[in-house]
Order: sequence, then structure tokens, then C-alpha cells
Amino acid sequence: MPRDFNLMFQTNVGAMSDASSVAYLRPETAQGIFINYKNVLMTSRQKLPFGIAQIGKAFRNEITPRNFIFRSREFEQMEIEYFIPPGDDVWQPFHEKWIADAEEFLKMVGLKEELMGYDVHEGDGLAHYARACTDITFRFPFGVQELMGIASRGDFDLQSHNKGSGKGNCGLTSIIV
Repeated sequence: MPRDFNLMFQTNVGAMSDASSVAYLRPETAQGIFINYKNVLMTSRQKLPFGIAQIGKAFRNEITPRNFIFRSREFEQMEIEYFIPPGDDVWQPFHEKWIADAEEFLKMVGLKEELMGYDVHEGDGLAHYARACTDITFRFPFGVQELMGIASRGDFDLQSHNKGSGKGNCGLTSIIV
């Protein structure tokens, strides 16, 4: 019989352990960028396009059925959100440039081109919020794995935070690296 898995790590905050002390460790790092983007925009006097980068811990209770059953629990992640002007005709050149620049950077730091590849997500392989997503893959001794993902997320995250917070729309869209 199929069972549901909780992919988030639950913990208790405080001296007492009851329903009111339940909290969850963050499953990704990008959401903090979306929460703070307006503050960054206003205090740093940035003009579009601009990016915000963040490194931090993320925790998931993922079950990965590769190399037998492997549980990934703690990740050190770096994410870059690159905010661009809104519009359906704007995002594609930015997305393509990020892919090309990322590949050049990886070669510049010493990765061999023949060990790199691409996994272009299409159709059902795209996340519900993504316009496009391309993973740069690397052939490790244990197999090919994603090294970096470049997704054009549109304004899904920004609109979700605007709606949830009751704050106004800033009219930005983003590309995540």
C-alpha cells in the first residue's frame, strides 16, 4: 500500500514539546530572497536587471532511489535570483545568456567540456512555475548528475509572496541559478 512521505523536517522550538512548538526546517534557500527582494531593491538603489545571491543550509527528507536507496537530509545550497523586467518577450534571451555564461564559468574553473552536458526540462518535466529549465550536468565517476540548474521562474514566487503578504506587485520576474 502506498504511503505518503513528509519531505520537510519537523522539529520543536522551545522547552516544551507540544503542537504549539512545531516548526519546520527550511527545505530550500531561495524563498528568503523573494521575501527580502523589495528591501534590497529599495535600499541598494538597484535597477533592473539585478541579482541577489545566498548560501545556506537546507533540510529535506528526500528519498532518492539512485545508488540503492539514499536519503538526502542536509544540503549546502547556493542560489542566485536574477530579476529582469516583466514581459513574455524578455525572459528567453536572459535565460540563454545565463546558460552560456554558466558553462563558460565552469570551463574557466577547470571542468572539462566533454564531461558536461545539458538536461532540458520540457512538458511534464517542468515545474509548475517554470517557463524553462536547463540543468548543466556533469559526468562524475558514479554517473551523470545535475551540477547546476538554470530556471526561468517567471513571477510565480514574487506574486505568491505579494499575495500572501498583502504587499503590492513590484512587476519583476526572475531567473534562478
